[in-house]
Amino acid sequence: MRRFYSIIALSLALLPLTGVARTIGDLFASEPGNIFPLLTRTHRLDMVDYYNSGQMVAVPNNLTGDSRLLMLDSVYLKVQTSGSREVEMRMRTVGKDTVITVIETVKTPVPDSRLTQWNSHWQRYTSDRLFAMPSIDDFVIGKMPRDLRADLQDAMIFPLIGLTFKGEGHDIIEASHGLEQFLVPSEYKRYAAYLKPSINYRFNGLKIKRVK
Repeated sequence: MRRFYSIIALSLALLPLTGVARTIGDLFASEPGNIFPLLTRTHRLDMVDYYNSGQMVAVPNNLTGDSRLLMLDSVYLKVQTSGSREVEMRMRTVGKDTVITVIETVKTPVPDSRLTQWNSHWQRYTSDRLFAMPSIDDFVIGKMPRDLRADLQDAMIFPLIGLTFKGEGHDIIEASHGLEQFLVPSEYKRYAAYLKPSINYRFNGLKIKRVK
């Protein structure tokens, strides 16, 4: 019976998406493989089916590893696609279309994220003006001494910035740096007084703007 409902859901997911999509689960199922290359549509439908029946079951992916659907409601989901990668998706309505904001996070082991946005046909919005990924300078508060700032820049040649959705409606994007995890404690203490642990962003139409 569960397989029967999965086939029905798959058929619906393959229908053209026009206007506002039904749920984030529909979009999860219809994603063409740019974000979920390790999970077939059948895998994804099974994950949603299990979750809706109160079970968090590991589903085998195409790399012989396991994937899990960790959270799901009508507009938000969080998927652990592998042992080191998680994906969050937030659906919202902008004008007459549905916009999907996707956060992909790889744990290196310090979280490192990227954010992309897509329409309901899974066509990507590519404008850099919609969201500016923060740099380590965005977390600096007060006037950091010049030599200390230079040392910080050297320490963060490859800045690792994690992103995640926060808030009851998953409508806040929190960015955090991984310096405390990346540096040894004695080194981190040199910078700690000049750094805020996180900064927040909110949706504003298609744009995602920093909360001042």
